[in-house]
Amino acid sequence: MRNQPSQAPGKWPFPPTPKRGGFPKLTRGAMVADICLVVMWGATIPGLLWLGSAGGF
Repeated sequence: MRNQPSQAPGKWPFPPTPKRGGFPKLTRGAMVADICLVVMWGATIPGLLWLGSAGGF
């Protein structure tokens, strides 16, 4: 009985896809976190390159 498609969850373990035309809500905290991650990556990569060149690599 469990293997019938009508009773199985859709694409388990992933949540159902959102309806067309609707965009997922992005909270202010999520936007701030995304911006912080981009800034950190932008500072880390040149910083590591600088450290590598200062160390003689």
